[in-house]
Amino acid sequence: MRCVFRYFLVLAVGLAGCESDEAPPVAIERILVIGNSITYHPPEPAIGWNADWGMAASSPERDYFSRLKDSLQLHMPDLEMIRENVFPFERSFASLDQSQYQELREFDADLLVIRLGENVSPSALREWNFSEALQDFSAYLVPSEARVILTTTFWPNPEVNQHLRHAASQQGWEVVELSDLGQEARYMALGDFSTESVGRHPNDLGMAVISQRLTRQILNP
Repeated sequence: MRCVFRYFLVLAVGLAGCESDEAPPVAIERILVIGNSITYHPPEPAIGWNADWGMAASSPERDYFSRLKDSLQLHMPDLEMIRENVFPFERSFASLDQSQYQELREFDADLLVIRLGENVSPSALREWNFSEALQDFSAYLVPSEARVILTTTFWPNPEVNQHLRHAASQQGWEVVELSDLGQEARYMALGDFSTESVGRHPNDLGMAVISQRLTRQILNP
């Protein structure tokens, strides 16, 4: 049985860096974050993206994953966090070979953050097939006792969000709402890149708010 260290966390959740009130103790050793290009995207010059972090943050430390990791590690220095772009799952959730993610399974996370859905094709949705596939994928990736936090899509997508919320309701997962952000230009990098598809991703402010909402949920379930 893994050793559990308990910490009383005080986290910087304000965009200006102010600290939150004292939070209840939480036991977290390993966090796995799965997502898509908002979480991580390697360089792809053909679309005007030449960086190697969450699209379209201005620097690696300003994407939401890095902000979240840095904030948590201030109070839990031994915390391990990893991320993975699971775009193949979004596009082929009905036929995905889950074994390609064996390394993520072996990480043995006690907290899984699911931050995806934007690349799921509405034409692929029927009944609760995406919801069921996501539940199966989560069960493969983390132990049954692991805590799971799921976000809605950044850009509003009612159909996909229905599936995400259905999965959460079936499994007792926690939900963090993000779809309001994708309705406001101030949270996107519009005009900062040569292609609109990149520019519609969260800018530094959008990334900061995503991180802020996740940290609040992690500390106050």
